[in-house]
Amino acid sequence: MPSAAPSAAPTADSETPVTGGDALPRPPPPWLIPAGLLFWGVHTGLWWLAVPMTVLAALPGWRGWHFELALRERRRVADLCTLMIVLAGAWLTLNQPRLGAALILLIQWLPALLFPLLAVQLYGRRPGLELSVLFLSLRGGPSGHRPGGETLFDLRWAYLLVCVIAAAMIPPQTPWLLPSLALLTAGALLPWAPAAGGRRGLFTLLLALVLAASVALAAGLRLGHDITEQAVLRWMEQWLGTQLDPYRATTAIGEVGRLKGSERILLRVYPQAPMDDALLLRTASYDRYVDGTWFTTGSLFEPVAERNGRRPLLGPDTAAAGTGGPRIVMLLRRTEGLLPLPGDTALVTGLPGTALHRNDYGTVRYEVPVTKPLLSYRVRESAASARAALTTPPSAADLRVVGQDAPAIAAFAAELGLADLTPRQALAALQSHFVRHFRYTLTLPEPPADTGPLTHFLTRARAGHCEYFATAAALVLRDIGLPTRYVRGWSVQEYSALEDAWIARESHAHAWVQVYLNGRWQDFDPTPPDWAALEAADRGWLQDAADVVAWLRLAVSGAASEDRGDRGDRDWLLLPLAVLVVLLAWRIIRRARRGGAGRRRTEPPAPAHQATPFAALERAAARHGHGRRADETLLEWAHRLGGEGVDTAEPLAQAVQLYYRSRFDPAGLDADARRRLEALIGDCLKHWHTPPAAARPG
Repeated sequence: MPSAAPSAAPTADSETPVTGGDALPRPPPPWLIPAGLLFWGVHTGLWWLAVPMTVLAALPGWRGWHFELALRERRRVADLCTLMIVLAGAWLTLNQPRLGAALILLIQWLPALLFPLLAVQLYGRRPGLELSVLFLSLRGGPSGHRPGGETLFDLRWAYLLVCVIAAAMIPPQTPWLLPSLALLTAGALLPWAPAAGGRRGLFTLLLALVLAASVALAAGLRLGHDITEQAVLRWMEQWLGTQLDPYRATTAIGEVGRLKGSERILLRVYPQAPMDDALLLRTASYDRYVDGTWFTTGSLFEPVAERNGRRPLLGPDTAAAGTGGPRIVMLLRRTEGLLPLPGDTALVTGLPGTALHRNDYGTVRYEVPVTKPLLSYRVRESAASARAALTTPPSAADLRVVGQDAPAIAAFAAELGLADLTPRQALAALQSHFVRHFRYTLTLPEPPADTGPLTHFLTRARAGHCEYFATAAALVLRDIGLPTRYVRGWSVQEYSALEDAWIARESHAHAWVQVYLNGRWQDFDPTPPDWAALEAADRGWLQDAADVVAWLRLAVSGAASEDRGDRGDRDWLLLPLAVLVVLLAWRIIRRARRGGAGRRRTEPPAPAHQATPFAALERAAARHGHGRRADETLLEWAHRLGGEGVDTAEPLAQAVQLYYRSRFDPAGLDADARRRLEALIGDCLKHWHTPPAAARPG
């Protein structure tokens, strides 16, 4: 719109005299900005956007088209560019697997996001834009500017630099990136070239030498980039453990300190049927243990062929005639890694364009062509008759117990009398002993110098994390003749009502045991079943805000839906993004004021048809003022009642232990144990059905 005429009393919408013109640098040639836009578009692959922007940038100098916007309108354009950058940053953060990838893409898009502001200067009649247009802090005052706000800034040179940086944010895919950059730089230097004489010839000669050197330098940099990248990745994998090694798993056994993974959601599981127990998703199996490290011996990865969008892990599709399995959505952090799968998976679908390789231990490795934010796939379980073929049969390595902890392992097995029991009885006895006499903790105790870490765990400390329980159980069962393997993966046992899915956080990374029974490998988890609840008790209110952001990211990506064709229906999430940020901030403040009172329950809410047998007992205890709190597990509730001197605390704790065994022990409960559980709950109910003292007659 036309600018307002100057008046005696300037306002925020009036134009002030152009100042600072002498301080402005020499303007670039009219063709340099269009050339910079083409340079950016070609090297980022956004040529389809760069071409119309180039035409628009060339029109003012070519056709002499100019018009002036009022100061207020120029500021609105600057504010619009700022808002677009913020929204684009939020969108990319939600859609990219890493913050660094989102930042790179945002920088690549900056020329397009800032183009409206550049167009204001190119089509205007001023050599620059006022600083008050670019900075909110310089707005205000009678003239519309604070001190210094009226100074002009030539945006063209800065915009050209943004184009160059945006084009260089990705590794060069062609050897002519640097030559074209040298040519663009030469064009920028032309205004300072000597007008005539020998110096102009020298300038041209130097420019030609720079162009030639840039071709050789580009080839050298590209080769050096590839070599350096591979070396750095190998170093990171060796020393930082950024990728799980399918042939070696170095445990934290023997280390001192506190282990704690983050609460970031990495996996989401959408089961076809209600989940009664925790779902174990395996990533890798190992058969040889040496001084705190598990190894896999002699199994190479073979490609898994795709057949009509299906990936049969056993060869023929007939091996997957079992029941349908869950759909899994995994957050990707690399283009390759290990695929989490249930132990009896025979068929994987929904991974077009993804290469899969499998070894004889059931470990499946994936490789995607580009880093995606999420990977969605469905698994199908094998038929019972085909499950024995899922992994290799046991070998001598699956029975070997070596090292300084071997005597303690043998003594522990003899103390429990496991050799005299059937395999199922031995598993139940070992699980029960760990639950009753051991404690789960992330604070690692330090063993004496002359004592092995597993010996210290079994004989003195009796406390540790899942790697201790899994390693000890695997070696103890080997001592009595049962072939075992050590397994790493995820334990999915937390339900998210927000996402209507079962989720696994980084802290839910887990280790357990595979035992060879009845001709096939079967999962056995010796870790006390309340370990996830104990870790969740330390989860703060800020995690709820992070979970909302994770859900929003999932909704934007579309991975929550099996129909990937409805992506356009979710673009509406861009519009209320600012509103969601405000609501999120309000939610955080509200949670902070409540001081953690609204903390998430430490156990996932069971569906109505899966109510625990303690429901009536909890209601009865609540009438006496001893009800179970929202942030307590059943076992924590029993321990608190014991500390308060309540008579039913001990039978309640015994009932909870039996209940946990019924849910998590592969062997389950026999008839006597079930009658014992019912009797303990009945005794507690009789006690709590006694009227409170204040309500008794007399």
